[in-house]
Parts: sequence; C-alpha cells; structure tokens
Amino acid sequence: MKLHEEDPRLTAYALGELPPGEAAAVERAIAADPALRAAFAETEEMRQGLVEALGGETERLQPRQRDAIRRAACEAARQGKVENLSSHRQARRTWMAPLAAAAVIIGGIFLITLFPKPSGTGGTKPVTANNDPVKGGGLEGQPDQGNVIRLPLKASGKSLSQIMDAIRGEKRMPTKGEVRISEMLNSFPLKANGAVALWDGCKLGAEILPSPWKPSGSLVIVEVQGAKEGARELSVEYRAEEGVVIGHRLIGYASEKSDQKAQPLSEVAANSRVLLVIEVESRDLRLGSLHWSVGGKEAPPLPLVREPEREPSDDARFASLVCAFGLWLRGEGGGMIDEEVMLALAREIASDSLVADRFDFLNLIDEAAKLPER
Repeated sequence: MKLHEEDPRLTAYALGELPPGEAAAVERAIAADPALRAAFAETEEMRQGLVEALGGETERLQPRQRDAIRRAACEAARQGKVENLSSHRQARRTWMAPLAAAAVIIGGIFLITLFPKPSGTGGTKPVTANNDPVKGGGLEGQPDQGNVIRLPLKASGKSLSQIMDAIRGEKRMPTKGEVRISEMLNSFPLKANGAVALWDGCKLGAEILPSPWKPSGSLVIVEVQGAKEGARELSVEYRAEEGVVIGHRLIGYASEKSDQKAQPLSEVAANSRVLLVIEVESRDLRLGSLHWSVGGKEAPPLPLVREPEREPSDDARFASLVCAFGLWLRGEGGGMIDEEVMLALAREIASDSLVADRFDFLNLIDEAAKLPER
C-alpha cells in the first residue's frame, strides 16, 4: 500500500475506522516509512488533545488496536501455541466519543495550529501513570529532569506473592499498595535480548518492542547486571531524543521534578540483575540512549533505535504482559488495557512449552478476570 503524509487513511486508521485488512496494511506502511510515522504521531497527538479539550478520556482502546491484538492471538492459535484462557465478563468499555471523532475529521487543519509540535530545544515532558507519589501505592518517586530519567537499580520480588494471596487466597482484587510493577517484573528471571554493553565487569542490556496497548509507543526493556567479581557502584539514566520523543515514563514509578543534576550511585551486588521497562512515544525510530557509569567512570552510551522488522524475544513479550497486568490491576491503563485485552495478550504468550512460573502467571491473570468487579 502506498500512502502519503496527508492521506486521509492515516486519520481513519487513528480513529479505528478502517476494516481489519486495510488497517493492517496501513500499519505496515507506517512501520516502514519514517515520514508516515511522524505524520501518524501528529495525528495521534492531535486526537488525544482534542478529546482532552472536549472533556473526554484521553486514551481509549480503539477497534484497530483490538484487531491487532486479536490477529496476533489468532495467529498464535493457528500455530498451536496457545492454551485456552477464558473470561467470565463482557468488556464494558465505552470508546471514543463520536463527537470527538467527527471533530478530528472536520477540524484537522485547524488543530495543526491548536496543538503545535513540541519544541526541539525544550526536551520532552514525561508521561506518567500518576505524577504524584502514591503513599504505599507501589509508585516509587523517581526524579527526572525533563528528558532524563535516572533508573533505580534495586528491586525485590514481594509484590507478586501479595497479589497471589489476594486473588487466590482472599478472592479479591489486590489494592494499589499491593501492586508494585517493578517488583512483579523482578520476580521472574527475565533478560533484555537486544543491544548489550559491558563495562568493568557489569552489563547493560536493552531490547525494544512495540507497546501492545499503545501502537504509537515502544517499550524499552532495560537489564542491569552486576559484575561477577563483586559489588560495583553504578548509575544508569535514560535520555530521550530531543525534538523526537513526544513522551516517556518509567513504568511502575511516579515522576518527581528535581534540580539534582548528578546521577546517584547505587551499589549493585555481584551477579545481581535488575529489569526495568520504559514506555516511549516517538516521532520516529530514535528513542534516545542509556548513559551509565561504573565506579564513577563513564561508559560508552547505549543508543536506543527501534528495528521494526526485529521480532521481540519471549522474555520481552512476557515483561510487557507483566507491565500490562500491573497497570490493569492498578486501574492505570488509561483506558487502553481492559480485561479482554489482558486475556488476548495472555493467549498470545501461552504454549505447552511455557515454563511453570510463567504458566502459573497466565492462570493468575485468568483468575483475576473472573473475580467480581473492583
């Protein structure tokens, strides 16, 4: 399919008005053309801004997004890679208001001036699930400086056991305070199977995949591993690509403004591993870079560039499922993650060869979906 930057099918795709076959073709065209990706990012940004201005919800899962998830799950089913996971409730979401959809189509030219592009000199504004730290809510305050996020390098794994106790033992949905996504992620031996950098015995890895709940976004899986020889003082920060990245957030952490300029050093134990996930929305494939140091000595930065043709690893896909489940349990999916989406993502990952702890996690998702309303 050949598209140009002002093709009306881009707007129709953003509004979820295309049939599945045509939507899939538009999606492939966007992935292959940087100019189309930039045009689509502007359309998405304008649509969200208009809905917010009209008092509607800023992000709702659209038909094209559901179709993409269902197509992936069906393809996995045809290949015999899935186990049945069922839901006992109907999705009860109300999608984007028709008024907002009509206004986007009619007022597209006007909106170009109403919602200007971000300045290339001012950095990017972090997008967070909650901009205020939640007392006991699992969102640890994490300082950022405009287009920089300093990454925490310590995480335990207690949250998942609390979630299991609530769902299986007490037959209830866990509270926000019990759902700490960073701890959930680090309950599993996950790796970032992409670019790797080594420095003074330590390892920094990154893998990038499309966000399963936001087609215009990417997930950066970051893995930090300590040296075999002993503990090291490390610091790692994410720097967004200025003028390109529209928004970013460290999943599971709240954003706090800070004037502190120096990176804090964290002691990373020998052979320890920490996994983090950053959600990035960008105008093209450049997402920024990871900057790090060991023992106060700066290591070469690790650039972050998404490769559309690269298939994500099983670890990355599972990490994205853990994040989606955590956001859903906390009610912070922005309307993009509901019960139906959660079960579709779980079906895509399920297989007979799945290791025991991951298979048990899929069962936990299914059990949570059967609980009464929160």
